[in-house]
Amino acid sequence: MNAGTGKRARTALACLVLLGTPAAQAQAPSFDTVRDSWRSSEARLLDRYGQPLAEVRVDFDERRLDWVGARTLSPPLVRALLAAEDKRFLEHSGVDWTALAGATWDNLWRTLEGRRPRGASTLTMQLAGLIDPALRLQGTRRSVGQKWDQAAAAREIERRWNKAQILEAYFNLAPFRGELRGISAATRGLFGKDPDAVDAREALLLAALLRGPNAPAERVAQRACAVALKLKPAPACAELRTLANQVLTQRYRLEPRWTEAQPLARRLLREPGEQRATTLDARLQRRTLDALGRERAEVAVVVLDNASGEALVWAGGPDDTDAAVRRLPAGSTLHAFAYGLALDQRWISAASVFDDSPNFVTRALPPGLQGSGQPLSTRAALTQAAEIPALRVRALIGDDALTATLRAHGIDASATNGSRASLPEMANAFRTLANDGIWTPWALEAAQWRGVDRSGKRLWASPVAWLVGDLLSTRTTPDAHDWHAVMHGRSSDRATHWSVGWTRRYTIALRAARPVAATWLSVAAAIDPIPAEAAPPPPGLEGVRLRFEPEIEAEREEYFLPGTQQAFADATVRDLFGRPRIVQPTTGVKLVSASLPAGRQAMLLEARPGWPGLQWVINDERLPAIEGRALWSPRPGRHRLALEDAHGLQLQSIEFEVRLDAAPETFNGGPAPRTPPGPTPASR
Repeated sequence: MNAGTGKRARTALACLVLLGTPAAQAQAPSFDTVRDSWRSSEARLLDRYGQPLAEVRVDFDERRLDWVGARTLSPPLVRALLAAEDKRFLEHSGVDWTALAGATWDNLWRTLEGRRPRGASTLTMQLAGLIDPALRLQGTRRSVGQKWDQAAAAREIERRWNKAQILEAYFNLAPFRGELRGISAATRGLFGKDPDAVDAREALLLAALLRGPNAPAERVAQRACAVALKLKPAPACAELRTLANQVLTQRYRLEPRWTEAQPLARRLLREPGEQRATTLDARLQRRTLDALGRERAEVAVVVLDNASGEALVWAGGPDDTDAAVRRLPAGSTLHAFAYGLALDQRWISAASVFDDSPNFVTRALPPGLQGSGQPLSTRAALTQAAEIPALRVRALIGDDALTATLRAHGIDASATNGSRASLPEMANAFRTLANDGIWTPWALEAAQWRGVDRSGKRLWASPVAWLVGDLLSTRTTPDAHDWHAVMHGRSSDRATHWSVGWTRRYTIALRAARPVAATWLSVAAAIDPIPAEAAPPPPGLEGVRLRFEPEIEAEREEYFLPGTQQAFADATVRDLFGRPRIVQPTTGVKLVSASLPAGRQAMLLEARPGWPGLQWVINDERLPAIEGRALWSPRPGRHRLALEDAHGLQLQSIEFEVRLDAAPETFNGGPAPRTPPGPTPASR
């Protein structure tokens, strides 16, 4: 050491002793404490396997991202930092006494000359200020006492931490530009890349920002050029100026890394650094979004696992709101449940034919509703969501029974205000049909299962649930290569369109402001690409080759509940004079089960068209007709059936015979399907 250097060192030490005394030292926190207390300003939504689905910002005080380990820092970053801030970092123990003495001596002359003093803080001393607010820079310079406390804290940190931990903490805690704090936010916000990919030019610019995070681009470039002279090879100063102008003269952009479930994330995430797990499957989520393509912002989708009820996909819709949870009018989408009740109560069967015209409809028709004017089978009326046949079915089952059934499925139903549902609620209602008629709750997060009874409740007899699914399915479609069942419907004002159905593995619900039938098929093919065949019918159903006369639809095999099976369907809805005529039953022998009580069996009496005031007279028993239909408990023997109009005038009569069938009737190993509570056919 020469005489001048020794003199400066002695002067610096004397100043420290004379101008300040050490404050009581608080023990420095451990590295683990500092790292574990770090909180990102972002929150993250995870799938069932811990894979990120979405990232949203929830803290708007600062922009912080994940804590970055020292091993993931690019070598140019470390070299630029040490060259700019602490070239003897690996040699000192928290305080660089040589640099401190030189800075103290130099600052005496700078003060006399009116120039700004220069600092001599090591990285460890700066880190002490980043950890302890009391040691941070107040104003333009630290007091001597504060400098002493900072030096003491730095020595304590060096005693407890290693050099790699000090570097790691410094990079993560340092402010870089504006609200960007930490190296991860800085590199992604300024350069759009992670810290391990930063090159030499970018590293020099970041190192230059540490002295003045919000300095003008030209001043930052000058400092970067000065630091570059200490490195070999050194990037050209012109390149650094160009980069500074490109990056620092415009607002930074920091886009989320994961955007597969932004609407859901915005609704669920609240805490900085939060990582919230869901039941979703990131693989299926991405396949669904790919299937939506450009329609991603317009179509909302929810997919439930048929077996567990867990939500696997929650996608689509505008980014600013979670459209899936909005309850919107369900409209004709719920026809499936009305038809299911009518099938269960034996009002209709797969052989029923509906008049899709406003003639003799007992319920009030919406304005402008005309129908096709053509006869429709049960299958066609249901899959086409035909409004007039649905009104005829509702007249048979009654609004109270339908409302109670929908509520049991979790649908917000009202006889006066209609029915509204969210996407997951609608998906779970249809999942009940896919799940053999058993309703169980659905869930989006594992925490939802706590304290929840997952055993489920039977809402449909197995044969009825299968029948509804079969009527909605592709089984009778000649060119269908994959089985699925789906209901396409819309609200009465046509503002909301639904497509809800199921494959053998998943129940898929879509909703948009336009028809989404084709989109439903695209999503189903994307998430369940393996072709599947229809599940076999459960015990208690009989398959019959059904023929329509006239041939309104092709001959095909249909399935029937006991007592409703028939091979021929009269599709003529009125005779030459326009008077009602008997469609069911036909003449001949009818078999009923000998193993079931008479009150548990029913025969459908049906006339077309269903004039108001029609009455059935079977032997001496009178039954009022609703929409031309009534149910009668069959008894063995010969019977005469007559149809009368509202004035008692006989329109037609037939004779038939009822015989007992000794074959036992069972339903999936259990009792026969229940008939929902309500008035008996004779009292309607």
